[in-house]
Amino acid sequence: MDTVGTVKIEFWAVVLGATDAILNLEMPYGYELKRLKLNDTPLYEEVVNARGNLDVKYIASNLADDANPEFIFLYKAENNSMPLEYFSVGEMLGETEKTGEYFDTVTARWNKEIFYIVSMLRLTQEGNIEVADKIYKMKANYKCSNISRRLKASQDSPISVYGDLYEWDNNNLTCFEDMVGLSEDLKVLLEDVMERFGRGYSSSRYDDAYKNLITLSEIILIGYNSNDKGSAIKEKFANRLAAAIAQDTDVQSVHDNALRMYKERSNETHEGNNLNITEEELRELRCAVREMVQNFIGFAKSQYGSIANKTFKGIKREYVLGLLARISTLQTRGLLR
Repeated sequence: MDTVGTVKIEFWAVVLGATDAILNLEMPYGYELKRLKLNDTPLYEEVVNARGNLDVKYIASNLADDANPEFIFLYKAENNSMPLEYFSVGEMLGETEKTGEYFDTVTARWNKEIFYIVSMLRLTQEGNIEVADKIYKMKANYKCSNISRRLKASQDSPISVYGDLYEWDNNNLTCFEDMVGLSEDLKVLLEDVMERFGRGYSSSRYDDAYKNLITLSEIILIGYNSNDKGSAIKEKFANRLAAAIAQDTDVQSVHDNALRMYKERSNETHEGNNLNITEEELRELRCAVREMVQNFIGFAKSQYGSIANKTFKGIKREYVLGLLARISTLQTRGLLR
């Protein structure tokens, strides 16, 4: 592809909920994790309010004193050639329309990469983690007449992390690496799974978070059958969740806990009026669903090449058939009632 110049794009963001332990992780897609003083980054004005104090959503993630705050930052920089398609006569005359198109294309791709990274971290282990207040900076230099263009974009969000920080456990490294190693095709197919699991981290509405985790479980484990009654759906949920995550010795106990979580809460949360979910109940469900999703993703990764119907529906079908076979075996052996 013909090029007309060079472009450097930088990305900066505060990682809410992160502690020093996460610095042991190597990030995919060329991102880096850095512990830095806020003053040494371009994010100072985004994080500090008009009075010079940290915005409230950053306080819990500050790793130093309030006078000289430090955070874990996510960073990426790329130096690329500017494709000819993103240049026009207008750019020579001072416009930035085509440059802006290139900038938007790159930032959209990077936002998707960041979504995958946060999803993989959440699916690997428990703990609250968010990427907040993103800043993108671009400097483009065109060969003709040494024309230079600079663009900057800030992306803020109302997300916050106040407790249960993401204390990375290096024993989970293999799991994270397996997540990172998913093919791009599988990441696209599993995007809705990742997004729905992320909704299970709501700090303000535990009932909504609980409902989304139940819904995600139903999407993977059950599906729609017009002949199913309420009790049949609950039993399916419990049997299949136990088959997915339990060892033979504790499969009945996991089944009973799953039935309790679904039976006591799902009807009310589906109606949208259950405001009594506790943080501990949410965490219990989230940990069980995480383990199931890890199992499902592991199956998808190992079997994707041999599955004829390479869609989410096709992967799910083969996965559920495997669970049904295990349920039958467990029941025959008297390990599952």
